[in-house]
Amino acid sequence: MKIGKIPIEILKEHVFDQKIERSDILLAPGIGEDSAAVDVKSDIAVITMDPITAAGSMSGYLSVVVVCNDLAAAGAEPIGVLCTILMPPESSQEEFIQILRDIKEACKRFNIQLLGGHSEVSPIVTKPLIVSTGFGKVERDMLISTSKAKVGDKIIITKTLGIEGTFILYNEKKEKLKTFLTPEEVSEIENYINKLSVVEEGLVARKYASSMHDITEGGLFGAIYEVCKASGKGARIYEEKIVLSSSVKKISSFYNLNPYKLISSGSMLITTDKENELICELKEKGIDCYVVGEIIEEPKIEFINSSGEITLIDELPIDEIYKVV
Repeated sequence: MKIGKIPIEILKEHVFDQKIERSDILLAPGIGEDSAAVDVKSDIAVITMDPITAAGSMSGYLSVVVVCNDLAAAGAEPIGVLCTILMPPESSQEEFIQILRDIKEACKRFNIQLLGGHSEVSPIVTKPLIVSTGFGKVERDMLISTSKAKVGDKIIITKTLGIEGTFILYNEKKEKLKTFLTPEEVSEIENYINKLSVVEEGLVARKYASSMHDITEGGLFGAIYEVCKASGKGARIYEEKIVLSSSVKKISSFYNLNPYKLISSGSMLITTDKENELICELKEKGIDCYVVGEIIEEPKIEFINSSGEITLIDELPIDEIYKVV
C-alpha cells in the first residue's frame, strides 16, 4: 500500500458502513468526523488504552478484547473503542481489511461500538501496530481500583492461566504444535477465542471485589506485582492451587516458558473478603474460578511451589511470549 492515510473508499466500505447499535452513542465514525460522542448520563466514564504488538493474525480481534478487559477490571461496562492502525508499506489492502473485519467482529460479540480512530501506512513500522482506546461507564459506587486490595483478602483467579498466550502461539505456530497436541487439546485452544474476555466476570465481581486486575502481559506474576505495588500490600500465592490446562502445560513446556509469566487475557485476578459469595455467583454463570492465595500486610510477594520452596516476585516480569514471537 502507498504511504499515507488509508483511502476513504476503503474506510467507507469497511468502517463508515456500520450502524449505531447502542442508544448511548450519539456520534459515530464518518467522513470528516474526527470525534465520537457518548451519553453516559449520571454514570462515571472510564477510559483505557492498550497497544497490540505480539498477537499476529488475531491482532484486530485482540485489540478490542484487551481494552474491554481493562474496563471490566474497573467494574465498567464497555461501550466503544477507537483504534489507531499503522500498517507497513509492504502490507496489502487485504491485511488491513482483515484487521478491520476482526475489530468489527469483536465489537459485535461484546456489544460495543467502533467509535473511530485513525489509520495510515507508515514506513516507521515493520508489522501492523494497533493502539486501541476503550470507553466504558460504571455507576459511582461500583467503580473498582487496583489499589484497594486489603490485608486478609483472598486472591481469586478465573478460568485458567495462559489462555491468550497459548492461543497466540497456536495461531502463529499451528503446524508445528499440532504434531504433539491431542485433537481434544487442539479443539480446546481453538475455543479459547470464546474465553478471552473477562467482561462477564468483571461485572459480577464488582459487587464483591476490593480490587481487580485482568491478567495480561507478564501473566499472573505481572498482575499480582501490580496489584501489590498499587495497594502497598504483599501476597502469598500457592502453586498447588493454580489450575493449568493440559494444552497450556504442553505448549509452555515445548517452548520452555513459565506459564505464570505468560500473557493471560481471559483470566481475571480478584481480591475479596467475600470469596464464597463471589465463587458461588461466578460458578452459577458457568465461569470457573478458584482461590490461589491471600493478601498480606508485609509488602513482599511470595510464590510457594508444590515443594514448599518460596520465590519472591520482586520485579515486573518480561512476558514469556517474547521468547517465541
